[in-house]
Amino acid sequence: MHFKFNINLTDQDYLNYNIFWMLKSPYGKKQLLKFRITIAILLATISLLSLFGGEFSADAWISIIPYVILLILFELLLNPFFSWLLKGNIRSLKAKGKMGYSPVSEIEFYDESFIEITPDGKSEQKYSAVERVSVIADKVIYIHVNNVMSYILPSSCFESKAQHNDFLDFVRTKCANVDTY
Repeated sequence: MHFKFNINLTDQDYLNYNIFWMLKSPYGKKQLLKFRITIAILLATISLLSLFGGEFSADAWISIIPYVILLILFELLLNPFFSWLLKGNIRSLKAKGKMGYSPVSEIEFYDESFIEITPDGKSEQKYSAVERVSVIADKVIYIHVNNVMSYILPSSCFESKAQHNDFLDFVRTKCANVDTY
């Protein structure tokens, strides 16, 4: 065994992961971009229909101003809106008692795989199954098995900065796609 970490996660850690996934990860960025483009096309279509219907008169041009303002507001407020939505979703899950993470776990890293041990079970993942690793400088490391499942290693699980750096060097030898933010 190369590394063994005791992981203690909070609701805030899980919220931070979900916000990162939605707003900064390659997975979420693709979805956000598609959503932004869809809304922009929809508003542009409505604007063009207004212009054609008004035969490009001054009134027709004035009538598209609300759509332009709506598009600008949408672009500016989309990220805060999704953050707010995620917070509400996590509160709802917590109220139902169905959180998407285990607050306490232990992760052991070996040569070919790593094992997560939680109070409810034990799972093993081969490094070949890991799609990417996201490193948020001195805060957290996310090991993404796919676009839905990830392992969260907060900086608090590392005994020292040296251990953190040694672990990152180890992960880089096992996973080809390591992104630093």
